[in-house]
Amino acid sequence: MKNNYPTENKKTNNLLKGFTVKQIVWFIIGALIALNALIFLILGLINDYASLPYSPFKAPNDGMIKTLGGIDFKWFGVITLILGTFIFTLSLSMASKAEDREKEREARREQRIKAMEEQSKSVVLNFEGTSSSIEK
Repeated sequence: MKNNYPTENKKTNNLLKGFTVKQIVWFIIGALIALNALIFLILGLINDYASLPYSPFKAPNDGMIKTLGGIDFKWFGVITLILGTFIFTLSLSMASKAEDREKEREARREQRIKAMEEQSKSVVLNFEGTSSSIEK
């Protein structure tokens, strides 16, 4: 009887193998913060350098400057880009460390198994026994 269940995609399984759910969530949060930062950077550049007769971003940019004490769209984008890249870099680093620990654990286990096999092969039974029923 043939199994009708769909098989797992090995690429996806291998891609997410070293990640925990917590790391994936932090990675996504960092990526979204960085994407938000790029949007603010683009809006700030459009506001400052595009020669538009009416800039729809002028009022929000001025409001942000008043609220954050001189930080406009561009600088807010730079700060949040640094924060976002730091968060998802930290997430990738933690996943990498976890994967390295797993590989080291597997390597140590393999070494222990090989050592046990070699030890069991090197044990030579030297049995010289006599039987009381057969005496010469």
